[in-house]
Amino acid sequence: MPTRGLLLRIRECGHSSSPAMRRLAEDIGRDPHAASVCSIRDLAAASHTSASTVVRFCRKLGCDGYKEFQRELVYELASTDDTNDITFEDIVPGDVAEHVLRKVMQSSIRSMEATSRLIDPVALERCVQAIMRCRVVNLYGVGASLLVARDLEQKLTRVDKECHMREDWHGQLLSVRNIHPDDLAIVFSYSGLTHEMVTLARKARERGAKVVAVTRAMGGQLADEADLVLGVASSEPLVRSGAMGSRLSQLLVVDALFALYVTRDYERCTKMMLRNFDEKKPEGVTSA
Repeated sequence: MPTRGLLLRIRECGHSSSPAMRRLAEDIGRDPHAASVCSIRDLAAASHTSASTVVRFCRKLGCDGYKEFQRELVYELASTDDTNDITFEDIVPGDVAEHVLRKVMQSSIRSMEATSRLIDPVALERCVQAIMRCRVVNLYGVGASLLVARDLEQKLTRVDKECHMREDWHGQLLSVRNIHPDDLAIVFSYSGLTHEMVTLARKARERGAKVVAVTRAMGGQLADEADLVLGVASSEPLVRSGAMGSRLSQLLVVDALFALYVTRDYERCTKMMLRNFDEKKPEGVTSA
């Protein structure tokens, strides 16, 4: 199966790798078409690395080796011509409301499109199966990621899947210290570097629970602590004024996760949603 969002993964890998791999990612990103046809030795020489570094780089991207990497690169270049980068127009002082609205909309659309290419369908399916089998789903996040975790809690509660979520860091820490081996921890962090979230993921694994990370595709520390990673596109700088594209990308993951969960347990879930549906009646109208 093709490696989804390979060019985006290359860019992500460049952000969180050794200097040698960073140079390699930059060289490929500048001219992916050349990289798709050159030999491993030529690519290594051009980026001042070694053939073994190129192989390690390919494996970090999820490919078995250089030949598979080239096949997937050729496939992606042939199937789309806009995955090389996610370009967002910056909002500048003096922008009129119409321009701000257009730029925010375009940024959000591109972020979600990129994330849809990055999500691994196999990992998504495995995550849904883990939700179905686990005793309790434990949700963790801070800041804007906490809002996303709360959205998933609301969705799963509607279909009568037990969830635990705490608003504050100390409550989350207490929760993870008492997590069961047959529980599931889903940790949200756009950067993948938030110390509290990395700590929670590590402690959940130490307790024997399965960990799912919703984070940047090559999310660094958090991804390293997770059993499954649902990657979102790197659509914003790590130091930013507010989470916009990143929040929407995480919400896209949540919606896909919930929709797939419902399809895998359709009769029970639809029954629960109908039971929990509150029909709004006009004032003064009473039931027969």
